Amino acid sequence: MTMKTPLDDNDETRRLLQEHVPEIANGVVEIKAIGRSAGRRSMIAVHSADPGVCPVSSCVGQNGVRVKAIVKTSSDHMDIIKWSNSIEEFIRNTLSPTSIKQFTFDTAAHQATITVSSESAGKWTNDGGTRLRLASRLVGWDLRLVKV
Repeated sequence: MTMKTPLDDNDETRRLLQEHVPEIANGVVEIKAIGRSAGRRSMIAVHSADPGVCPVSSCVGQNGVRVKAIVKTSSDHMDIIKWSNSIEEFIRNTLSPTSIKQFTFDTAAHQATITVSSESAGKWTNDGGTRLRLASRLVGWDLRLVKV
């Protein structure tokens, strides 16, 4: 019997990913950032310098087998996101599949205002804003949604 317990911290999330994803354990895929709400959801940004390796697919595994094994061990839902050194692309990847209409950046304040449709905004705000807060932690910027 497997007991589900919330992941305690980002180190535990990293450990589980290293345990279940050989590409992370051997350094082909790198964990760039983690945003978590213990016992609820984790967002993990991954990258590979090897153009022949898809870091997201490596973590998810065929038919989701790798990420399912991690979720079975923890009580967190997991979103695996492709990291980018372009903040706009990284935010787009993080908020995908949300259709983004416009970005406004304040680089000095590390703040991005993102214009989305009212329908799209619900995914990020209906749970009390947990997903949006996690996305902000993941990218390291204050993300603000504007509905149109």
